[in-house]
Amino acid sequence: MNSEVLELLEARFPIPAQDYYRRIALWDAWWRGHDRSFHEFTENTVAGRSVRRQLYRMNMAKKVAEDWAALLLNDRVAVDVADPAGAAFVSTVFEHTDFMRQANRLVERAFAVGTGAAILRLTGEVDEDGRLHAAPGNAPGISFEFLDADHVVPLSVENGEITEAAFVSENVRRGEEVVYLELHTREEDGYVISNEFYVRREGRLEREKNPAGCPEEIRTGSPKPLFSILTPNIVASVEGACGLGMSVYADAIDCLKGVDLAFNNFCRDIKLGGKKVFLNQTLVSRDEWGNVLTPDDVAQQLFVTVGDADIADHPMIAEHNPELRSSENAEAVQCQLNYLSFRCGLGAHHYTFADTEARARLTATQYMGERQDMRQNMAKHQKNVERFLRGAVRALLWCAARVIGLPVEEDAAIRVRFDDSYFTDTESQRERDLRELAAGVLTAEEYRRKWIGGDGDA
Repeated sequence: MNSEVLELLEARFPIPAQDYYRRIALWDAWWRGHDRSFHEFTENTVAGRSVRRQLYRMNMAKKVAEDWAALLLNDRVAVDVADPAGAAFVSTVFEHTDFMRQANRLVERAFAVGTGAAILRLTGEVDEDGRLHAAPGNAPGISFEFLDADHVVPLSVENGEITEAAFVSENVRRGEEVVYLELHTREEDGYVISNEFYVRREGRLEREKNPAGCPEEIRTGSPKPLFSILTPNIVASVEGACGLGMSVYADAIDCLKGVDLAFNNFCRDIKLGGKKVFLNQTLVSRDEWGNVLTPDDVAQQLFVTVGDADIADHPMIAEHNPELRSSENAEAVQCQLNYLSFRCGLGAHHYTFADTEARARLTATQYMGERQDMRQNMAKHQKNVERFLRGAVRALLWCAARVIGLPVEEDAAIRVRFDDSYFTDTESQRERDLRELAAGVLTAEEYRRKWIGGDGDA
């Protein structure tokens, strides 16, 4: 988080989460695969010169976040709206804004750095009193901005939920750094959105006039926020979060270090494991420029021993073949991966490379048993993802009803259908339900709710 932006906000709002952004920076460094304080070290050469080196690394923090995003919000996840008109509107906007793909990326970032946000942005005509409405015969422009924890500043938190926030976007315009500050605050008549633009000049942020079409204030009249916050469903083990979430690997940094240390040792052994050949100096000659020539350089095949020593006791050529210790290193890497996946809620055997033949013989019951930890944690995280998606859809329905004037039910029931195929054979279940439907065991309404979509919880 830009410290200057925090100073701007601090003049108007107390920002209790300032220290928390240092933790976010650490989680982000691991997601990017390079924590300078850990991955860089100094090594002395034979000549005594210090050389700066880096550990070999697997970048498992990003892999963990990627896997959670793939499990929780993939292309099989669907959002159903009970109102047909509202469902059609939401589907159109989602397709137009590429919402689901962007939301999948946001899940990865949110699980890496603890928090993500989707902000509904509207462009249209604003009355003198700041009310936004669609121009006659036109609909306002609708888009979503997806921001991670480093660009979200909580202003008010109630029951652990962010109710007011500032969102920071940084861009470059003709070589100048532009900071867009978007504040969502709640007043008696609903949420108010304030738009502020700053340009960095001579090391300072200077306020500038808003671009055309971007009013300084929009009084939405909405009792619900036009932003939706996503966090992993984890209770923060550190103080100062103030509504921000915690990285899914926040308590597994040592496990990440263990993986990279084991992998570094593996790679170093391979690098240093090449054959070493030692030659007696009597076999080495020099050319007219003083360059050393070994027998292989001149295709020499006939040599003369020097002295009376037995060549069997004093070989002219000796070789050394270092042990790669591949089995020991592979086992060390595998153990560290097991600890990491367990600590990040993916189960103890999510990343398994060893003994694949034995694992291939696992029964379905054994296979499912190993994934109980992941399944339980996945169900827990799905609650937060569902709340996030509902918040975004609820904001769209309000926009359709109150701003555009479409005949939609802004309080229509919203249901999120998650993909469970990683744990179950979806097609087999559907065929079984079809047979039960034909036999009268399952009603048509029950089948429709389960596989096609219908009324869900509001």
